[in-house]
Amino acid sequence: METRSFKKGLPKLFMHLRSQPIEFVLFLCASFSVVILLLMLLFVVMEGSLAFTRLGTQLILGQMWKTNSDLYGGFPLIYGSLMVVSGALLISIPLGICTSIFIAEILPFQLRDPIKSVIELLASIPSVIYGFIGVTFLAPLIASIFGLQSGATAFTASLILAIMVLPTIVGVSGETISAVPIEYKEAALALGASKWQTIRNVILPLSKSGMLASVMLGFGRAIGETVAVLMVAGNVAMVPTPPWNYLAPVYPVTAVIAMQMGEAAVGSLEYSALFGLGLILFIITFAVNTIADVIVRRRPVGRSVQL
Repeated sequence: METRSFKKGLPKLFMHLRSQPIEFVLFLCASFSVVILLLMLLFVVMEGSLAFTRLGTQLILGQMWKTNSDLYGGFPLIYGSLMVVSGALLISIPLGICTSIFIAEILPFQLRDPIKSVIELLASIPSVIYGFIGVTFLAPLIASIFGLQSGATAFTASLILAIMVLPTIVGVSGETISAVPIEYKEAALALGASKWQTIRNVILPLSKSGMLASVMLGFGRAIGETVAVLMVAGNVAMVPTPPWNYLAPVYPVTAVIAMQMGEAAVGSLEYSALFGLGLILFIITFAVNTIADVIVRRRPVGRSVQL
């Protein structure tokens, strides 16, 4: 029955799209985007299949990445990427959300747009400039503070990524907070709630879905960053000792791909292993975005509003 109804619904859909040319054009654009994504995924899977066939789980769980010795263990690289991104989000999430609350609810109206414009300008700075600032200023500063021989560490990369992610979190969270109906705020104030109580018990619960979306966008921005991380992370393919040591160098997946893809022979095991790492990165990003989408959809608006 479901198959028959689906087949009957298809002609009606196409008839409707033909009668509405603008909707038909938009449908083609959306379909084109989906097709491009699927083709990209298919290409990465095909190019990385050799590595998964020969190496198996070693590509994910292997502890050594040495191209000269044909050792392609991707665990230190994957761990380095997740370590740097986690550190960046731990810094940027509270800072970004507090900044968005301050701009949307506390800052005078005349100053909101100029301050937002200044923060958004951070997103327009090329990543190589961030990497250059990290190499010439931030890395030596961290080395002198913590007494390290080199300041190219996971902590340095996390700080750079946190600055790069900040405009995304501030922008999306700020728009979500501004979209809360003013009637809700006025009702809370009329019941005797203070400004902070209104923010905590009314605005934040209603904005949680948008804030989660901003964090996911920031995650995608951070985990896909290449040049800045390549310049300041240290590029050592080893899990830090101890594993939570942010003052040790790491070698994220994107940096490995950027450094070695140009020298890898097409069709070689190294070439395929790099594509395999890209596929793993794609799966991680897709899984995080899917979980966030499920959380957003299951959370009714206003569920946690309490005065």
